[in-house]
Amino acid sequence: MQVNLLLLKKDGSVKPFNLPSAVTTIGRRQDCDLCLPIPVASRKHCEINMDQGRLVVRDLGSKNGTFVNGKKTEEVRLKPGDQLRIGPVTFVIQIDGSPADVTGVKPIEPVHEPMDEKNGDKVPADNHFDEFIQDLANADLSESQSTEIHNLPGDDMTTFKDM
Repeated sequence: MQVNLLLLKKDGSVKPFNLPSAVTTIGRRQDCDLCLPIPVASRKHCEINMDQGRLVVRDLGSKNGTFVNGKKTEEVRLKPGDQLRIGPVTFVIQIDGSPADVTGVKPIEPVHEPMDEKNGDKVPADNHFDEFIQDLANADLSESQSTEIHNLPGDDMTTFKDM
């Protein structure tokens, strides 16, 4: 099975990326098979598995989610023509040359979660906000904690790591 991720660029052009192995990791880290140097991509965002003629994408606990055809997903089987979206980056899945031409294809916008209103604030439905507030109230914050922030390249989609 020959699989390509066809990057839909802002100018309407398409850039193909061949999947290098049976398991391809996509994320912000340089050691990922496909490095997306954008802040909305998690360090290890998702992986694509080719197994026995099946192609499956699995989210790796990313903060901003992995979307297939506009729907947030944890794991889903990919078919030719499906759109895989990570932040503003959209790929069309090409399997064994199908679809042959994706020029003019528009990225599918992600479907946003339904919102509920609590105390005048809009929050995602079925969230665990109350549990988070309770956990935060019980947390021991006496020791300082820091998050390492790296300077990342701009969002120029032509800066993918060579595969």
